[in-house]
Amino acid sequence: MNNVQPDDLCEKFAEILGATPAVINGVCTATRSRTNIHPVVLGRRADSFMFVPQAYSFENLDQNGKALCLGETVLLQEEANRFMAKLREEGIIVTAFHNHWLFENPRLMYMHFESLEEPLSFARKVRRALNVLTTRNIGRPRGRQRIPNRRGEELCEEFNQILDGSMHTFEDGACIVMKSRTNIMPRVLGRQGTSFLLIPQMFAFESLSSDGRALCSGETVILQEELNPFISELLEHDIIVTGFHNHWLFEDPRLMYIHFEKVEKPIRFAEDVKDALEVLTTKKVSSDTI
Repeated sequence: MNNVQPDDLCEKFAEILGATPAVINGVCTATRSRTNIHPVVLGRRADSFMFVPQAYSFENLDQNGKALCLGETVLLQEEANRFMAKLREEGIIVTAFHNHWLFENPRLMYMHFESLEEPLSFARKVRRALNVLTTRNIGRPRGRQRIPNRRGEELCEEFNQILDGSMHTFEDGACIVMKSRTNIMPRVLGRQGTSFLLIPQMFAFESLSSDGRALCSGETVILQEELNPFISELLEHDIIVTGFHNHWLFEDPRLMYIHFEKVEKPIRFAEDVKDALEVLTTKKVSSDTI
């Protein structure tokens, strides 16, 4: 997924947003975790990027320097309308606002937004909007992880192999596996897009306890016709479906996103999710094939 170094424009884009730059699928992507929010999900600490993400990308620069710019952030309920209002003041299109998870505390909401403009202009506008969000700590920070690093890394490696990830990390007791569903080739606002924000598949486990179970979570981009077959597969494995919805507007084909969670042994969760993913098409899907 990450095969080249970010260029100067990508570095500056990420710097403005206080994020870490990377090139994923050839696209400048800037990510960070909102580390002042410390949620609990299904009774387990959930501090990983899966639950507290802030992510931004730009791609498909035209001759006028404008690009397809995308963004998303986790929010507290009381922040949502202030942040939405600020995005609209800046002329950014708000594309979705919803939960991703269930049984979490505090209640976590997520906002997605897009624009066709110069990347640094987009980054500055988003930075101004982000300034309305609280910086105080919400919830208690995670204590020291009791899981030995080597054991966790080995478990994460096996988790990744089962789910055939393109990249994975194990940090602070959390394993994140990421891949892109590259057989889906959408256009957004008339621009071809390959950003990880458009075609993600992400799976995680964290808060592993002595009984070998952890808070396991996942999300995938999904086509409309795949949604209900995939839901049925998840439910057969007693995996909790926590949300399905759009993230973007003016895209072709229509993209949906589904989120799911379970307290389970990570390898069992990975095997069950792999079984469920078998119902998804591997055919190339673009606006021309719909």
